[in-house]
Amino acid sequence: MTHRSAARIALFLWILGVQGCTPKTPIDPPETPPLSRSVLGYGIVTAAYTRIFDEPRLDSVVLGNLREKTILTVLERRLVRDGDELVYWLLTEGEYRGWLPGSVITLYDNEGKARTAASR
Repeated sequence: MTHRSAARIALFLWILGVQGCTPKTPIDPPETPPLSRSVLGYGIVTAAYTRIFDEPRLDSVVLGNLREKTILTVLERRLVRDGDELVYWLLTEGEYRGWLPGSVITLYDNEGKARTAASR
């Protein structure tokens, strides 16, 4: 190896080292549902007609009624003991913001899939 090629290699390594030491600007991603997890997904009501509740209990206040194929944003999922069994409840947002039993809603990971499924 000649003195000239050794100098070039040393210069190249020095440049790489200096570039590695330069301060990086932090990346601040925008708050979007996949990154912030503010939305669990989108759901479609599967029952012909169902009630939406203000708390995850069947004996709580009924906020309204929803029809089959209504698309809702799902914000939270909670496992609740009902006697001897555990039941999933989903906090949803749409016409009403309230709780539905998991048995009356099908969950999708994005709104497009939910809309496609609801159109069938």
